[in-house]
Amino acid sequence: MSHQPPSMKSLIAFEATARLGSMTAAADAERTSQPTISQRIRALEERVGLPLFDRQGGRLVLNAQGERFYREVAPGLKSVREACERVMQEGRRPSPSVVIAAGSGFTHLWLLPRLPALKQAFPEVTFQLMPIDRADDPELQAADIAIRFGPRTPHTEARLVASEAVFPVCSPAYADQHGLTDTLTTEALPGLSLLHQDIKDPRWLDWAQWCQTAGLSLAPRDGVFAYYNYALLLNAALAHQGVALGWSILVEEHLASGQLVGLGPRVTRRDYGYWLSVKHHRSAVLEPIGDWLLEAVHRRRPDAQATAQHATG
Repeated sequence: MSHQPPSMKSLIAFEATARLGSMTAAADAERTSQPTISQRIRALEERVGLPLFDRQGGRLVLNAQGERFYREVAPGLKSVREACERVMQEGRRPSPSVVIAAGSGFTHLWLLPRLPALKQAFPEVTFQLMPIDRADDPELQAADIAIRFGPRTPHTEARLVASEAVFPVCSPAYADQHGLTDTLTTEALPGLSLLHQDIKDPRWLDWAQWCQTAGLSLAPRDGVFAYYNYALLLNAALAHQGVALGWSILVEEHLASGQLVGLGPRVTRRDYGYWLSVKHHRSAVLEPIGDWLLEAVHRRRPDAQATAQHATG
């Protein structure tokens, strides 16, 4: 007798025939033909070196060796069958879908570049990124994971993603053209094209508020063109069209690559920043994703972090 175990197909044919009482019934159960079942049983008997059935006319009856073999094999095959069913059931389950909502600037400049790594870390999850700028938008409230910008909200379980740090940024070519080095001054402002965003939201600093906080004086300007969103505004700065306000976490990659340069002074506001909240706390799906996003902030390239920290002196 060979020490190689019998094939799984022959064992299944034997178990089904013994359990159902005939090769015809076994063939129906296994969705094959009666001759195929007969061939597999004969192959099994040849492999073990013993007959397992007594053939009485057209009937098969387990003999003593077959009875014992059935009692030993059947539980194992049942366990294998049940394990396969469980796996197939899990395979048929729809993958969980997770909506991550954040401001358009954060979505396009920070989340979107990290989406491939996020998918790789959670391959079973389908992600939807939703850019939302209004703090009171119902879709932001309904998102599985929301990243909000603004002051810390008391009595919430929101976790800090990044503190606010705001400073002027422009392209190196624009800085050279206008003699900009380290820090903006009140005297330099009138000769610069200041890039504005079309947003009336007290959470965000505009140029007037930033200058006031930084201790600079900004004369009123007429006919200011305002960009629809922050990604467009930053693209204008990259295209040498002027100076934009840069939020550190959103511009650090551009600073590290040399596409933008940072200028002083750097403005911060107490308790302002990006805050992450999870719709269902202790969710086995959402909590690990939230942890991954927070860790991704700390996994930022060392050169990007250093450049963002020291760009404004």
